[in-house]
Formats: sequence, structure tokens, C-alpha cells
Amino acid sequence: MSVNRLRYNEIFPEEFSIRHKISNMTEKRTFHCHRQLEIVIALSDNLKCRFEDHLAHIPRYGIILLDQMNLHYMFNSDPSSPCDRYVLYFSSNYISRLSTPEVNLLECFLLSQKRKKYILPIPDGYHAAFLSLLEQMNEFQNSPDPAIPAAFGNLHTKFLLGQFLLLTNQCYCGQYGAAPTAIRSLHSDLVYQIYDFVEKYYHEELNTEDIARHFGLSKTQLYYIFKEVSGMTVSEYITEYRITRAKNLLINSTHSIELISQETGYGSLSSFSRVFKARTGCSPLQYRKKMS
Repeated sequence: MSVNRLRYNEIFPEEFSIRHKISNMTEKRTFHCHRQLEIVIALSDNLKCRFEDHLAHIPRYGIILLDQMNLHYMFNSDPSSPCDRYVLYFSSNYISRLSTPEVNLLECFLLSQKRKKYILPIPDGYHAAFLSLLEQMNEFQNSPDPAIPAAFGNLHTKFLLGQFLLLTNQCYCGQYGAAPTAIRSLHSDLVYQIYDFVEKYYHEELNTEDIARHFGLSKTQLYYIFKEVSGMTVSEYITEYRITRAKNLLINSTHSIELISQETGYGSLSSFSRVFKARTGCSPLQYRKKMS
């Protein structure tokens, strides 16, 4: 059977999804990552997020920002008490057109990844504004008014998400650093386009020359723009992305190591195993056993 037929398929939500969840147990208790961006907003004080290398507590009225590279799972630290939170999923393409040359609405994700600060406590004066936007988005998507045409409701939801991200960026930059320059915002938009390109073609042969040519850049321009925004080179990002996808498959599928190496863009099992061990300190099989 071909690799494409055996490709691991996670059930992804639609291009945009919001859910208000109140439960004693969270749904997924194994490490995983998504191909969409994820935002979780805690409304109770018992939500924790386990990453591979650390445990994070999300305070009440705290936001956690997760992108395609964050292997994680959430859990309730006190199952005797309900865990109250909003969960948003959306693709970068869904919101990208609302960004401007001066303001990239996804900048908070780039900054959080580069600075390793994924948790944003919402300042006291902003609680009501965030909650209002969440409630409106939830109502428009999950309890639509039949008198409002679906296209109108969808567009309104997108504008509400834009407001939410604008507010998130303002709070993030206020807490962790100054707002990006217009040049960096332009570069951030380009980097997200490269992220999308890598996500689409990571299982095939990829090199920086092809990527630079695709985006009309020289290799030098590509190097400096990508490094400035992401903190790593394009080659490093491709490797990290492939290894992250491989980890997800090792944990959440029963595919063979050889099949996973092919699925994640490696020409041979030996090269995949060598890169994987260099990045994680163990072989793919050892990693699967450790995480099972």
C-alpha cells in the first residue's frame, strides 16, 4: 500500500472553530500537535499544559498560544472541580487577509515561539473585552441566527477573531516587549507563507534554493528574513517541523518507523533515525516506547 494511503489523519476542525468547554476531564491525554493554530483561554484556575520539556499552569483569565510546532496536552489539575475554558482553532490563511502591512495579527504566535513565552495572563482591565468577543464568536458560530445569512455571520465571526487577535497582540507586546516595526510585520507575513509552504510539502524533497525561488528571494534574503522573525534558519525549521510531525505519528499512530520516515520527507530510514536521535537523544523506537 502506498505511503499516501497510510498517511496518519488527525480529525481537524473546520477552518475556524470555537468551543466553550466545561468538564472535569480534558479530551486528549497524549502528546499531540495540530496543523492549525490553537488558543485556549482559561476561565478557571485548574488548567495545566504539559509540554515535552516543562509543565505550564494557565491562570484564570490566562491565554495559551499554540502553533504547529507545540507538542502538548492539557489536563485538569483538580478533576473534582470543572475546568472552564474556551478553545479556538483556526488556520493562518483564515485570518491573514485582515492583517495590514503595519500589524500582523499572528505576530503573537511568532513572538511566543521565539521567546518561549506561551502563556499570556490577561490584564485585569481587559477581562470583559476578551469575554465579550469570545461569547460573540461562540454565538455566531454555534448558535447562528437563522435570520442572518450564513455569509454575513461568517464574516462577522472573522472580524471578531481579528479584534480578539489585535487585543491579544496588544497585551502580549505590552507584557513581553515593544510592538514590532512595520518592516518586521511584513516579514512576519512572509514567514507565515513559508510555514504554510513547508506544511504542504514537508513530506517531499525541500531545499532553501527552491523555497527562495518560489518566493522571489535570494538565498541571502531568505536567510536573514526568516532568521530575524523565527530565530532559526529555513533548513532548521524544516528539520524541526519534520521531527515534530514524526513525534506526533510515533505517539498517535501504529505506523512503522520506516513508513514514518517516508511520510516525513526522509529518503532513507538511516538518515531519519540519525537526525531524530541527534534532535531527541533517542531512537524513534525508543521515543515511541517512552511516550506510550
